[in-house]
Amino acid sequence: MDKKQPLLSEDYLADPPPSYVAASGENGLPVRQPPPPQGRRPPPPGPIELPILKYMRSHRVILASASPRRRGLLGQLGLPNIEVIPSVKPENLPKEQLDAFEYVSATAQQKALDVYQLAIKKVADATEAAEKARENGETVDDTTMPKDPDLVIAADTVIVTRDGVVLEKPPSEQAHIRMLRHLRDTRTHRVLTAVCCVAPKADASFPGYAMSSHIEETKVTFAKASDGLADDVIDAYVKTREGVDKAGGYAVQGIGGMMLVEKIEGSVDNVVGLPVRQCLQICEKVVFKQEDESGSEAEED
Repeated sequence: MDKKQPLLSEDYLADPPPSYVAASGENGLPVRQPPPPQGRRPPPPGPIELPILKYMRSHRVILASASPRRRGLLGQLGLPNIEVIPSVKPENLPKEQLDAFEYVSATAQQKALDVYQLAIKKVADATEAAEKARENGETVDDTTMPKDPDLVIAADTVIVTRDGVVLEKPPSEQAHIRMLRHLRDTRTHRVLTAVCCVAPKADASFPGYAMSSHIEETKVTFAKASDGLADDVIDAYVKTREGVDKAGGYAVQGIGGMMLVEKIEGSVDNVVGLPVRQCLQICEKVVFKQEDESGSEAEED
């Protein structure tokens, strides 16, 4: 008897497997298939309902920041179309004269007041122009007139290294690499975000607005070089350009959070750029609890 030879893969895979559904249909055989899904998919969850959020959805609220991360966080709360007017004032407060907490707080307050006063001035200018137009017999559409801001939200985020150096956005690629290597080698750093909110005073008393601020602190620990964060990993991350517009040069919500960060102690959204719960708290203060401010222009928690 001849010795049997083993079948080779091409001997039994030369033709594709038959389509049993098609073959059964051609021969008139019933085919049992799973029934189509019944009903509609459940709707997505609605926005969270809080008194301050209801107020913000129905009033003129300005975010004094160009950060898409901050706008995105507020969008998740049901504020997707919040008005954005970034401050145009340079962030050049003297770091050598202020500690990190003073610096980030003063910068956030400067942004908030700058945008609030700019918005008030634009309303005043538009009102004056409309009055002159009416005096000249021109028709003015009042529905297009800008309204005074009801609330302005500003924030500033900085990184504070273990040795107390304040870091903001990297100015160049080489500075970006040095920044991330330093954060890795020193392991732990602090993320400080100051939030400042301004709203007009109901009684129009001096200075005409209520202002409150808060500073949130989060500790972030980078991975070690021996745990996968070697120089070439940092170099590759910098080339993605994900962190070029972020304090400290990395995005915790993106590749940076996966590749660079080992541990976070505290608020994650603070590292993203806006501590949301604390932001809503101080919005409530300047909108609903102006009498609790006791005549103070600013309050730091």
